[in-house]
Amino acid sequence: MCGRYFIADEALEGYDIEALNRATANGVSDFQPGMEAPVIVADCEGVERMHWGFSREQGGLVINARVETMEEKPMFRGLVDGQRCAVPASGYYEWRRADKQKYAVDMRDSGRIWLAGLYRVGSRGKEFVVVTQPPLQAIQPIHNRMPLILPDKAAVDRWLRGDIPLFEDNGALRIAAEGPEQLQMTF
Repeated sequence: MCGRYFIADEALEGYDIEALNRATANGVSDFQPGMEAPVIVADCEGVERMHWGFSREQGGLVINARVETMEEKPMFRGLVDGQRCAVPASGYYEWRRADKQKYAVDMRDSGRIWLAGLYRVGSRGKEFVVVTQPPLQAIQPIHNRMPLILPDKAAVDRWLRGDIPLFEDNGALRIAAEGPEQLQMTF
């Protein structure tokens, strides 16, 4: 599951910086559900600001969609073909349930990734969810889900055009424990 992600300045290079600055809510760099965040919706150039999470009539937010079932679930089914988005990020955070240890997950050789997403117009305007996949082996000790990572613009283009380029473990991920009481451990 992806419940928080972060953007460093280098992740924003190559985009309309003025649009991204407007979209990143005045310099916010850590995003959590309910917040507005920048989202790419067309040909890797169209940056929009959307709320993270689909609002529900009974309250609360749905923040993720499983790639395995998104075409079957009524909430997402109509969005899969035409309302895909990519969320620019540097990485995301995950918490190990057993001891609530926080981990930052990013790419070893890049300051930029994109998270696959779906969007719609909801009660708060445009809203998006992050698409998740089963975890890679390196993530399994931490969590049973992970975001569908789009590692480069080619993967973003494929996702936005309708393909599902599942992220595979090729040693590119860096996973580091975070927190003042923890040693910086890299897997």
